[in-house]
Amino acid sequence: MSTTTVETVLEQPRDRQYRGDGNQAGVGSTFGATIGQTAGHSSVPEPRASLETLDPATGTQTPEALLSRDHSRLQPLEQDVADAGTGLELSNPARESYELQPTVSLRGRPSTTDRQPSQGPLPSLSEQEAALPRKSDPQGIPPELGNFASEVIFVLVCSAGQLLFGWFLGDVNVNQQQLRNALGIENTQLPWLVGAFNIANGLSVMLSGSLTDLVPPKFLIVGAFIFLTIWNTVGAFSLTPQRAILFFVVRAMQGLAVGTLVSGSMSILGRVYNPGIRKTRVFSAMAAMAPSGFWIGSIQGGALTAHLPWVFGSNAMLCGLCAIAAFFTIPALKPAADIPGTEAPSLRQFDYIGALLAVSGSVCLLFGLTQGSVTQWSPYTYALVVAGILLLAAFFYAESRVPRPLIPTRLWKTPGFAPLMLAYFLGFGAYISWQFYAIQFWLRIQHASPLTVALYLLPNLIAGIIATYIVSRIMHLVPGHWIYVCAMLAFATGPAFFLPQTAGTSYWALSMPGIALCTFGPDLSFAAASIFITSNVARSYQGSAGSLLMTVQNLSAAIVTSVADAIGAQVALTEEGEVGLEGLRAIWWFGLAAAVVGAGVTVVGVRIPREEEKEHVT
Repeated sequence: MSTTTVETVLEQPRDRQYRGDGNQAGVGSTFGATIGQTAGHSSVPEPRASLETLDPATGTQTPEALLSRDHSRLQPLEQDVADAGTGLELSNPARESYELQPTVSLRGRPSTTDRQPSQGPLPSLSEQEAALPRKSDPQGIPPELGNFASEVIFVLVCSAGQLLFGWFLGDVNVNQQQLRNALGIENTQLPWLVGAFNIANGLSVMLSGSLTDLVPPKFLIVGAFIFLTIWNTVGAFSLTPQRAILFFVVRAMQGLAVGTLVSGSMSILGRVYNPGIRKTRVFSAMAAMAPSGFWIGSIQGGALTAHLPWVFGSNAMLCGLCAIAAFFTIPALKPAADIPGTEAPSLRQFDYIGALLAVSGSVCLLFGLTQGSVTQWSPYTYALVVAGILLLAAFFYAESRVPRPLIPTRLWKTPGFAPLMLAYFLGFGAYISWQFYAIQFWLRIQHASPLTVALYLLPNLIAGIIATYIVSRIMHLVPGHWIYVCAMLAFATGPAFFLPQTAGTSYWALSMPGIALCTFGPDLSFAAASIFITSNVARSYQGSAGSLLMTVQNLSAAIVTSVADAIGAQVALTEEGEVGLEGLRAIWWFGLAAAVVGAGVTVVGVRIPREEEKEHVT
């Protein structure tokens, strides 16, 4: 008899559990009958004769002692099996039958010779099945999180960076005129309300993206929330003309911390989630946080217009709560190796030269562009812009000469990556410039209150949720570049719906549909671009890849808004130094053109395949 036949008998289905009593046939008869049939006999031979004709045991399929020709060992074996509590029973040899009676399947069970005597009743079948190892689902709940509730809280905390990015812009934008009066600044200095935040944010993401890949990101995230708590508290006491400079420092510190949060969160999410449907849905939810945060911040700022210090006081309380939530929900991840068994990257590999060039170039460029519109483009602003461009060019050259660059070189070799970034630059810049001057249109031309302006932005929230749902459902069904084209066209709808407006135009006629449609732009483009970028770099570069996207976002906001402001000032500038209605229309024409060009670039040069379930690239 072959040992495979014995294995077949031993692995009878669980519902056939033989007890060996006097009313039913024992397993011994089945065992003997099977041996007899295998040998070509119609009757059951004597047990001893059957055992003598067995093939030599391999030790891997049946107990060696049972199939040995030394039958004097069967009696001790019976006692060993009974003591081990395996559920195998041998009948008394005096009955001339050695009956093997399994009560449970042996599959997945250790050998009886390796087990200690049982100290209690046998576990039930359900308990044994639960104890068996299970294969993890790469698209299920990540093992670092444990359950669905923990995953939801984790994603919300990681998305708080995007939420606060929009929040800290919204609560200031709706209070532009009130902050101008409180700080005693000129109309020409209003761009610094946003510019100080964006410059520091751009500086931060260049550094924090790589740092979060090289050090445990949890404490960077928690530290950033605590940092925001402190500086928002300071901001509550800086709203006086004597402390105007301190207020702009507060705005810069907000930008620094938010940049760390966004880069760190993208590093964490990129490492925890493998490319696939679940990652698509998580990044789609994260994309919806920026427009949602802008609306919530606008509502908060509009409601607290008469109590501006409490805008920053409430922000401090929110950030403190986020710090506590982050401490208890974010897993303690360590730097990840791209290939199992290799050494994980460490802080020793940080690109200090590239960081210095990138920070210097970004600060010079963003400061020069923001200050240029304030000073009517004095010569030193041109010098700063040129210096910033040269430093960034040196940065890209240096990145090709270091072993671990701040931005993974693999991205530059990915087909369609450069057109993707160019389209994102044009589309997002058009969106930010349209939004900034749309709020000025409501406040100065239509004379709406800050709270009314905040309510006007409600479609931001609704459309953001809808866009998130759509992109999470179709990203794995439709090639990403078509989603990207739709995003560019959505960017164009905002300026298009505002161009015909006058001081008496109804909100419901043009503003409301324009806001709703334009909001699809940042949600769709951020989700498609972030998934494409993070899925095409190794696990140890997730934060660096995310920081690149945020850097392009900040540069586009600063550059396109500065150019738009210069265009508006040239077309129509009032005696108070404000851009008139015709100047606003010129700005919206510029934004419309930028978005349309972005759509053309996407059609010609961007190819994003459908999102698939796979492992990170190495």
